[in-house]
Amino acid sequence: MGVYSKDDALSDYIERAYVEFMRLKIPFDSATIKEINFGVSFKVGEGKGAVSVAVYHTERKGFSIVTSDPKIRSILLSLLTETGTVGNDEAGKGDLFGPLVVCSFLLGESESELLKLHVADSKKLKDSEIIGIFDEIQKKHPNAFAALRIMPEKFNKAFEVATARNQNSNNILAWAHSKTLERLLTKRSDAKRILVDQFSENSFVNRPIVEAAGSTPIDFRVRAEQNPAVALASIAARAIYLKSLKEIGETLLEGKLLLTPGSGPDADMLLKNAVDLFGVGIIQKIAKANFANCAPYKVQ
Repeated sequence: MGVYSKDDALSDYIERAYVEFMRLKIPFDSATIKEINFGVSFKVGEGKGAVSVAVYHTERKGFSIVTSDPKIRSILLSLLTETGTVGNDEAGKGDLFGPLVVCSFLLGESESELLKLHVADSKKLKDSEIIGIFDEIQKKHPNAFAALRIMPEKFNKAFEVATARNQNSNNILAWAHSKTLERLLTKRSDAKRILVDQFSENSFVNRPIVEAAGSTPIDFRVRAEQNPAVALASIAARAIYLKSLKEIGETLLEGKLLLTPGSGPDADMLLKNAVDLFGVGIIQKIAKANFANCAPYKVQ
């Protein structure tokens, strides 16, 4: 059992945070540290200027930081990664409509200012927050990321080829990850390590990504989004995915339908409406045809 929490990983993190605040000469009264459900709360600063902080941790969800102070958030997030980390993640894999998007993001010295924002796994953020952070990335740090968007029609053709080779969507995903890594590492020379949100344990599937990494150390980790670099890659990929859904709705669907993420009953209804309006051929252009949602239709 740790000093600050029954959760050893959380206790170790709070100890590192304490040391970092002391190094930065930011007052941190250890007497304010309290264990709460799935986390630890404390205050940083003095008197009326003290800032409340809560850090949560579970084995399944990783770390989550709650504070209203951007500077304190930045310091705490920086303890979860190291400068020069490249994070890789994707969006759209489990969504019927829209593209598969993969992004590589390098959290270098200049990009560390982004840690003052609400950086977290995109699944924990509102769509408006995702778009807002991505707009900030594009405006101030366009060389921090490389993304690849595989639109439905291209994805469906690639899936047919993969199936003929006894492969699946993970092979397509690995290829996409390798390409974004190659593009990012070509324009940035300050990458020290690569962290990929693990989607397959198969070393053969992951081989293209390892080859793209070259001599840069690479690690595949489940729920890697708790690392800020991967979280930023997740945010960028999701923003591109959401913008793509809007683009498809306005162009291919002529503004008559608004596509949404997911693959449940709402997606089934949207698919039916699209087919009723534009014919079954529209499926190849707006959806991933390998999804079970498309089974009732004879997709050409």
